[in-house]
Amino acid sequence: MGNGRPEHDGSREEQGMQIDLEKVDIIRERAGLSYRDAVEYLERADGDVVKALVFVEDDRRAERAEFAGRGQEILERIKDVIRRGNEAKIRVERDGRTMVELPVTAGVIGTAIAPQLALVGAVTALATGCSISVESGSGDLSGEEQQGQVE
Repeated sequence: MGNGRPEHDGSREEQGMQIDLEKVDIIRERAGLSYRDAVEYLERADGDVVKALVFVEDDRRAERAEFAGRGQEILERIKDVIRRGNEAKIRVERDGRTMVELPVTAGVIGTAIAPQLALVGAVTALATGCSISVESGSGDLSGEEQQGQVE
């Protein structure tokens, strides 16, 4: 035509490879990709639909492995924080006797589940002359041994 734009017949031929709409649609349907992604995979595969699908599978497998590795790393960090929280203790004492001692993790979970009950318990303990202290274990959260006390 005379409008200066090249005419397209729905196919793309570059360096001997042919990528047409039919191939793109096959990749899109089978792999659930966008047109752009389907074309990119076909280009990588030199227009071969089966090779393109294999590339899609390989990339997805690599993504799953990377995601699983990151998930495992996050899980290990969470376990470490919980372990250190279990080593740190909340202690309620009265007249030098320990009335209650529980892991910080349990205190945090209890406070999250029933914050009003935790507040009432703390106020009651202090009103009856008890002291509340937080003692960190060997793997304390801050990196150095600390003891806080409220009386």
